[in-house]
Amino acid sequence: MENNILVPKHEILSPEEAERVLAFYKVTLNELPKIKKDDPALAKLNAKIGDIIRITHGGLTADKSFYYRVVI
Repeated sequence: MENNILVPKHEILSPEEAERVLAFYKVTLNELPKIKKDDPALAKLNAKIGDIIRITHGGLTADKSFYYRVVI
């Protein structure tokens, strides 16, 4: 999936980054949108339940935007 230009970049946040994101948005882990562990975009990430994933959209013609999901 990582070579497909239609699939945005997915990455696992470190525990420190995850805490900063939760504090910045003033949300808990349970309030984040969900992504299933078996989602094809996560296949090579070795994501675990409870990990926060940063999804990066945009780049060439638009500004980058970030979306966060918790793995269930």
